[in-house]
Amino acid sequence: MTASMPTILALDFDGVICDGLIEYFQTAWRTYCQIWSPASHIPPEDLASKFYKLRPVIETGWEMPVLIRALLLGISPENILQKWATIAQNLLEEADLIAADIGRKLDQIRDEWISTDLTNWLSLHRFYPGVVERLQLLVNSPVQPVIITTKEG
Repeated sequence: MTASMPTILALDFDGVICDGLIEYFQTAWRTYCQIWSPASHIPPEDLASKFYKLRPVIETGWEMPVLIRALLLGISPENILQKWATIAQNLLEEADLIAADIGRKLDQIRDEWISTDLTNWLSLHRFYPGVVERLQLLVNSPVQPVIITTKEG
């Protein structure tokens, strides 16, 4: 039996090729501000770092501003890690919100940001170390890299 060399390498953009955590938080914060209208539009100093650590609980974009809500309400990271689906649902119900509406708002905020200040939006994304060089090695190889993403076209 001969091992065959793969001809396609499929890689997810977010979290594999590119670190978009800074942009995720900024977009989530902007969305949070539109939904919950906090007294200050400047996030608390430690909020982003807490958000980054809990990012793995997020399955869909609408959950990002809801995660911020949970953190600002003082829900512990341990509780969020163990019961995120229930917490998110409870926060939606308490605020009489619909997940799809939050998702549309988040997408709209991101789309407007991209169309009005693409340079700033792009500056919040970073390739992981060594990724660009590795992908460049594939340019003249028999392996075709394919990037999979839900990011804007």
